[in-house]
Amino acid sequence: MSKLLGFIRGYDHDTWLVTKNPLVSSGCRGNDIWRPPDSDIIKLNFDASYFPEKKLTIPAVLARDSRGKVVGADTYLLEDVGDAFVAEARACERALLFASMMGFRRLIVEGDSLTVIKSIMKKEEDRSVLRPIIFHIQYLQQLFEEVTYTYVPRAINRAAHVLALEGRRRGVCGNWIAGIPESVLRRAGWLILDVETVILQALGVSFALILIVSF
Repeated sequence: MSKLLGFIRGYDHDTWLVTKNPLVSSGCRGNDIWRPPDSDIIKLNFDASYFPEKKLTIPAVLARDSRGKVVGADTYLLEDVGDAFVAEARACERALLFASMMGFRRLIVEGDSLTVIKSIMKKEEDRSVLRPIIFHIQYLQQLFEEVTYTYVPRAINRAAHVLALEGRRRGVCGNWIAGIPESVLRRAGWLILDVETVILQALGVSFALILIVSF
């Protein structure tokens, strides 16, 4: 019950922020679909699976390139997390740490917590409980050539959410070097069946592409 109440409070707060600040949700352009970044930019979607009864969170980060291809995934376990907003902020922080580890230089960082996105972007000093995390995120920005933050609805951020759930279920802590789960690839829009066949899912329609591979 406490988990449900925490989710509802967070959802209501973010919904209110979207209503009061419609221009902040620049990642949503009329269609609830994920959009790839420009070339030479990596888009990182972050989310967190939060367990208030244990004060645990599993942040997840999914990295995709300009073709929409998944180029990295990361889940982690963090303890002593006070609430869902802190969990989301930690997930954003983890996104930058992961990007640095992967050697990415130009980033778009997307999440479905408008509270966190606004806290990072505002010019005045943050005085909320998120303050130390936001300060660290802004410090980490200096490691990159370019970082842009974008709020997106939960529907667009679903792949990162599924990754967080998979991280919890499989107990993966760190980089998914063993392969991205099929459930995440489906949500991300790409399902690689084998080296020659790729299914691309967009706008609710599935397309099968048969690739001609030359050696």
